[in-house]
Amino acid sequence: MIVNYEFKYRSRGKWFFVPNDKCERRGRRMLGYFKRRVVFPDYMYHFKKGGHVAALHAHLNNHLFFKIDIQNFYYSIARMRVTRALRQWGYPGANTFAMWSCVRNPLPGPPHALPIGFVQSPLLASLALMKSEVADAIERALAKGVCISVYLDDFIGSHNDEAVLTAAYEDIRDTCVAAGFIPNPGKLVSPRAAITAFNCDLTSGTAEVTPARVAKYFNRTDRTALSDSGFDEYRDLVRSQNV
Repeated sequence: MIVNYEFKYRSRGKWFFVPNDKCERRGRRMLGYFKRRVVFPDYMYHFKKGGHVAALHAHLNNHLFFKIDIQNFYYSIARMRVTRALRQWGYPGANTFAMWSCVRNPLPGPPHALPIGFVQSPLLASLALMKSEVADAIERALAKGVCISVYLDDFIGSHNDEAVLTAAYEDIRDTCVAAGFIPNPGKLVSPRAAITAFNCDLTSGTAEVTPARVAKYFNRTDRTALSDSGFDEYRDLVRSQNV
C-alpha cells in the first residue's frame, strides 16, 4: 500500500494533506519533467508571471464579464483522470505516479482524488483540465473573440457583446457540469458590467482591491511597517493597468 502523506487537517472548510518525503520527491520530479515538455495555454494564468493580477488585467478592455468558480476543484479530479492525463503526456509509470499523487477523497465525489497540499496538484489538475471537454468549450469561446482567463478553479470571461458572452458563459458552465467540474452555485456570475474576483472589483478599465479586503487587512493586529508597505504595493499593482 502506498503511503503518501504525513497527516491531513481541515482549515476554513477545506481539507489539506501534508505530503511525506517520498511523495514530495516524486511530485518535484513531475514538475521538472513537465516544465521541459508542456506549454500551457495562454488563458492559464496560474503558471504565468503576474498570476491572478495578470488574469484580471486581461479583461480591462472589455465591458461585460462573467465568473465561474469550480467547487472542490482538486477533489473532483479522479485518480483515473490523473492517470489518463499522465499517459497522454507520455509520463513513465503513469499508473504508479497517479497513485502517489492522489488520496482517499475526504469529500463526496470520486473515491480517490487530487488533494490540496501536494506540490504536483496544480500541475496535474491543469493537465486534466487541458485534456477535458472544458478546454474545448474555452477554445470555442476564444474563437468567438471572448477573452478567457483561468486561474486554477476560477474562470473569468469578458466581451463587449452580451449575446456572445452569454453563449460562451452557458457553454463553459454546462460543459463543466457534464465533465464533472461542478461550478459553485453561490459563486456563479452571469455576464454583467462589474464582478468581484480574487478579492478585487473588476469593471471596464478598472481593477481595485475590494474595500472589504482593505478593511480586513487594516483591522489585523499583527501589521508591521513592512507588511503595510507590501500591501500598498499589491494595491498599486492591481490598479497599475487602470485606464
